[in-house]
Amino acid sequence: MSISQGVAGRGRYLIIANDNRRLRRFVDDALEDSELDLIETIGPRDAPHTAVYEMAHDKAAALRQGFQAEGALRIEPDRPLSLFGDA
Repeated sequence: MSISQGVAGRGRYLIIANDNRRLRRFVDDALEDSELDLIETIGPRDAPHTAVYEMAHDKAAALRQGFQAEGALRIEPDRPLSLFGDA
């Protein structure tokens, strides 16, 4: 599943950073955004590398555009993990 603008509904998305401080700053700032629902962070408690959010697909598409311009963060759909892929 890719991130598409104009698609109705919500989904879970991973926000990933190479710089833990940048992700922490995003998570802190996102507390003010009612469109973003933090599900969990992944990594050390004081330095997570990934955050899982639920949000509208349109919001994810907008964040992707902003992240691409900035380059410090990236966003992708949260997909179920599978040991052997689709069977």
